[in-house]
Parts: sequence; structure tokens; C-alpha cells
Amino acid sequence: MATILLSHHSSNPLEAGSSDALNAAYLKQYNAAQAQRSGSADSDDPIHGYNVAETTTMQRRTARHVLPGFSGARSSMYTRNMFVNLDDEMESEDELSAFRDDDGDMNEEATVKKKKLEVIDVDALGDRNDDDHEDEDEDEDEEEQEMDPRLIDEDADMVDLEDDEDHSDAESSTANSSSDEEKTLQLKPSDEQEEITEEIEELLNVVPQLRSDYRIIDRLGTGTFSSVYKALDLGYHEKWDNTPYEGHHPPQSSAHYQSVPHTEGSRVFVAIKRIYVTSSPERIRNEISILEDCRGCRHVSQLITAFRHEDQVVVIMPYQRSEDFRDFYRTLSIQGIKSYFRCMFRALRDVHSRGIIHRDVKPANFLFDPRTGIGTLCDFGLASRMSAPASVHGICLHTGTTDKLPHGSYRMDGMDKIGIKAKQTEARNKSATPSDKVGYLEKDTRPTSKANRAGTRGFRAPEVLLKCGEQTGAIDVWAAGIILLFFLTNKFPLFQSNDDIEALMEIAVILGRKQMEKAATLHARTFATNVPSITQEGISWRLFVEKQNPDIYKPRKLDPRWYPHNSPAYRMQQEQIRHQRAADVPLTCSSPTSAHTTLTFPESSSPTACNSRFSSPSPSSKSAEQELREQIDSAFDLLEGLMNCDSVKRFTPREALYHPFLASSPDAPEEGEDDDWVPWRFGKGRCGRMHFVDEVTEVPSVRVRVRCECAAQEEAVGGKGKGKCQRNDDQGVRECPGYFEEVIHLVAGEGVAIGNESCEFHRGPLYEFNHR
Repeated sequence: MATILLSHHSSNPLEAGSSDALNAAYLKQYNAAQAQRSGSADSDDPIHGYNVAETTTMQRRTARHVLPGFSGARSSMYTRNMFVNLDDEMESEDELSAFRDDDGDMNEEATVKKKKLEVIDVDALGDRNDDDHEDEDEDEDEEEQEMDPRLIDEDADMVDLEDDEDHSDAESSTANSSSDEEKTLQLKPSDEQEEITEEIEELLNVVPQLRSDYRIIDRLGTGTFSSVYKALDLGYHEKWDNTPYEGHHPPQSSAHYQSVPHTEGSRVFVAIKRIYVTSSPERIRNEISILEDCRGCRHVSQLITAFRHEDQVVVIMPYQRSEDFRDFYRTLSIQGIKSYFRCMFRALRDVHSRGIIHRDVKPANFLFDPRTGIGTLCDFGLASRMSAPASVHGICLHTGTTDKLPHGSYRMDGMDKIGIKAKQTEARNKSATPSDKVGYLEKDTRPTSKANRAGTRGFRAPEVLLKCGEQTGAIDVWAAGIILLFFLTNKFPLFQSNDDIEALMEIAVILGRKQMEKAATLHARTFATNVPSITQEGISWRLFVEKQNPDIYKPRKLDPRWYPHNSPAYRMQQEQIRHQRAADVPLTCSSPTSAHTTLTFPESSSPTACNSRFSSPSPSSKSAEQELREQIDSAFDLLEGLMNCDSVKRFTPREALYHPFLASSPDAPEEGEDDDWVPWRFGKGRCGRMHFVDEVTEVPSVRVRVRCECAAQEEAVGGKGKGKCQRNDDQGVRECPGYFEEVIHLVAGEGVAIGNESCEFHRGPLYEFNHR
């Protein structure tokens, strides 16, 4: 049996420090078990460190021995999700934004069900000091213990491209997928099973409300501030109103899967996140409030409900299946990479439009299932709202976010341009002096500059490292660019600095002194260094990738389990190509689409685009090498836009989605533009003027029109539907317009207009804005 080890670097969840005794016990037990294994650690991804075929074969035999009824079939899309990401590698120095206090006392036994989400009373959680978490040591990587995907029967998802009979058998066993998901705990070592069982029982004892509504069946992961469990939702079909968090994404949207109800009688899995009592009440309320505002966003983990018992807080979310990033980032096809980033940027676009920055975008917080090409952004524990700078000291030379300019714009009005240039000159002169003249003061008496710098080492944008006081969603885009670097270089991680100064130097070595000086000036800082390896002009990101991965233009070693190679449409396409070749017919390619996404394969009508790995080029088409080179060049161009050191010029999520590398396929016009499927924030969109916030209760509300009885009677006899009665309202006595208005109070997730369509409350002929 191959030895499975995680490498010793900053992304390793098992090297995380802990401020929680329970989590420390987990790590101690796990490390003790891991010490009994043989093998050596490797700083690279371990995916090539063991024999995949040997391991999966062994796992399948083991699963059948332990579970005779285990079919190993692929699970249904809507029930085979995994939520495994937690509060990993958190580092924050600043207070979270303030929330208004609740009116009245909150009953400790009150449960917030799915129809109505209430704000948790932080006073009832106890007087906990948040300083222990806001001033974490930067060497501490607070990442979760993720469930090892190799403990699952990987053979269940293997697709034999040549064996249709095996595929048919797999499809026939899909009905057993729900029961298979219930048995994942039994696939784990006996000592771990016992530990998890005891932990689940302890959770049920401290939060008794869970017993009647959920059946917890496994632990998905654990981190410094929380643990996540997989559970069955016992009341999904009869007890709850699920529409607020499921939303109304149309079939053409890549997020339509979020809105499709589970079939009657099916088992519905959820993820239960238990937030430890060591977490700050303000941190808890911030996360839940932001999750509530993100209801309806595409490819974002949806908040089902949240409740507490005494000092215990739990959050319920849909269960999203995913794979460890290390297991697929080297073998995912170009199309799969496109699918990854389409989902990610759609999530970021929707989140940023609501004035929210995720702040911790990284592979561990983006649950991607490479079998379906679907990803979900999760873990909003460090998320914050975009706000004005706290002070005028050191104010940046750019504005904050606006609807038209999400990353702000330059502002020089009222700035001391002469003073700014003088500081720049001084910094440049310092760079030419000896080492004892360059650096930062050991005892700096200047006023302290405070800024939110929460996030994970290696993913922080330059403006975060420079302590920009007016940060925008551009910091999330930079982190997404770092992930694209992982795919292109075939290396993970890349940047592993110990502090912010080292992080700036890592970036400066690539971008050069000139760009770093401009970025520093933008954020009212100066940049000076005499390190010889930092040149004036630096190098491009393209050159950096080519140095890291000289084989970038060679075909990737693909995994047939991953999207799109595992899709029936893809296999049909290959069969069509084989028949056309056999009949000496000019090759054409259709564009099969995943049933669950709007993503297509291929993105060209050339035969080599259908499958550059398995087909040979025809004389009249581009070669596979040309096709691959064009795709890689397009990815490089996207990378330059995502990794622009100037936050104002950095691509927005929308600009990334409309970049040629990610733009919708010309062979699939039915997908439409991304603008057609954007869920607007409350009060925006086609019917935005009918939305308002109640001035007294501060509850989101909508005005809806109801057909007047007199108008209905006229319509019944063939009239035009105009009322004949008199209306006496706040506008005085007037003729009846054929309808009257009512006010409906909403819960989070309701009243979301999508694209050019009205929300679910404002559809039909009574609304003139629906008449086109």
C-alpha cells in the first residue's frame, strides 16, 4: 500500500497551531498515527508520490470487505456534495466592522429555522476576549484537518472511455449513492471512527436541538475555530421552506443546480459547522450576517440556518462534495481549469456586488468537484464589508469601490503632489545606499498605520501588505490569480513568506522595483530596497511561469475521471469523430454541455479541440500544439490582468469572466452572457423600485400588485381589465388602475432579480417594466 503524506509547508492542515484544546487533541492523535507510517515528506504535491491505480484498487477491495453492499457508484449531483473547508490559516489584526445591537433579549432555546433567520445575541455567548485571535502569531497556520479523499472509494468515479458496459453499470448504481454517503465513516480507521462517534455524541449533548432535526453521520474536518460535520436533514421534505436559500436561478445559469429541489423522499445531506466557544462573538455574528447577505449568490455556500444553545453556535449549510486541490490541479484539463475559474469569478462578482470582500480566497476555501466542473466558495470567517478608511492619516491615492468602478479610481485632487514626488525620490536614493541605511526602524516612533490584513500567507495582495486603508474586492482577484499560477506552474504552494516584508520582497523579485514603487505610492507608502535580486523592471508573469514550468506548452497528463472527459456527451463526441474518420467524412464537433453547468467542451469547431489528447490533427485544421499554445497564451494574458500590482487596474471579476480565456463558447450561444444570469443585490435589477427596507422594522420588503376584483370581473366578460371602482388612498380619490398594492416582508434570499428578469414577486402583466 502506498504511503499517503502531506508535505511540510504552509498549506499543510496538520501543521496548524491551535487555540482550542479539542482541536489540539485531534492533531495530537492524528500525528501519533501518522508517525507510525513509513515514507518521506515531499514539498511538492504528493499526487505523483504513489500509484493511483494500486491505491484505488486496494481501497475498493477494502470498501467491499467492510461494506458488502457498497456499490462504489457515482453519486447524484444534488446529494453528493462535500463541505470540507474551515477557518484555516487565519491571520487578522483589526477589529471587524460593528453591527447594530438587537432589540430585546433572545431566548437561549430559540432556534432559527430555515424560513426566518434571526441575528444571534452575542451578549448571551459570554464575555470572550477577541484579542487572542486578532493578534495571532503569523507563523501559526490555522488550517483544518480535511477528510482524506483517498479513504473514499476512488474507483467509484473512474470512467473507462472505452468500456460503455462498465459505464452503464455505474449509472445503474447511482440510486445507491445516498446510502453510500451515509457510510463514509465506516471507511475510516476504527480508532478514528470511535473518536468521531464520541465527538458527535458530545455535540448532540451540548446542542440538543440537533437531535430532532438532523442525524450527524461523519466529521468532514476540523480547524482552530470550528469543526464541520456531515448530517442528514430529517425535515427537508416536510418541515422546512427551502426556497429562500435555494433561490431561483434559471436553467441556463451555471448555478441552476442550487435551485433544483431534491426529489421527494431522497436523502438530503447538509454540513453542520460548529463554531468553538473560543471564537469572538463579533466574529461569529459577522460571518453569519455576511452569509445571510450572500444568499442567492452563484457558487457560494448558502446559509440554511443558524442557531445556538447557551454558548454553542452551529451553522447549517448545504453539503458540497469536493476533492483536495492537490489531487487534481496537475491533471485537470484546460477546460476543467476554465470551469474552475468561471465558478470562482461568478461567486466573487456576486459577493463583491454586495459590498463584501471574502479576504481568504484559496484552494481550501473553494470546494471544487472536478467530476462535474462545479465549485463553491465557502468559509466567510474572515470576510469583511467594504467601508471608508478609518482615518485620514496616510489616505490612499485611490477611491473606494463604486457600482461602476468596483476597484476604485485614482484621485489626486487635494493631494500634495510635490511632497509625494519628494518622498519617492528619497526612497529611490535610499535604495542605492548601504544595507544599514535601508529597511524599517527597529523602534519606529511614527504614527501606527492600521489596516485589515486578514488572510492567508502567500495569497495576500500588495495593497494588503502595504496596509491600504481602503481595500476593495481586488484583493480577492489577486488571490484568484495566485491559484491560476498553481495550475500553470504545476507547483503548490509558491509563496511562503514568514511576514509581510518577506511577502513584499517575493512579489518585488518578480515585478521589479519600478512597479512596486508605483503600488506603494498608490497606497501612500514608499518602497526602498537594495537587494540585488530585485531589478528595476522585473519580469513578466509569463516568464516567471515558463521558468517554473518549462513544459507549460506540452499537453497535460489528464485524468479521465475529471470533467469533461467523464461526461457522456464527451464520449458521444469522440464516437462521432471515430465514425467520421472511418467514413472519411470532414470532421465536425458539436459542443456537449454539462447538465449542471453552462460550460462546454470544446471551445472550437476544430477536431483537435474536441480532444487534443486522443485525436490527431487534420490537414485543414489547427494542430493540437497550436490549439494548446493559443489556450496557454490566453491564460497568460488573463494572469497578467489578475496579478496587476496596481489594484485600480487589476481585472474585476466581470472583466475576468469576459476575458477570451473564460468567455462563453461561440459554439454554445444558448449560454448567453454572464450579465444575463447575475443575481442582483436587494433593491437592484429590473424591479428594484418595488423593493424597499421598512423604516421601522428595517426588514427588506416589496410592494406587490394584486388584481382588483372589479378588474377581474371586467376581464371575465372580455373587457380590458380596467377597474370601474373608485380608489381612495394616499393619492386621493381616483379611478381604480385595475390593481391595488400590498407589502410583503421578506427573509434573506427572497426578492432577488436575476439578469434582465424581475424577481419572483414581480412577474406578470401587472408590472409595466415587464412589457418589452
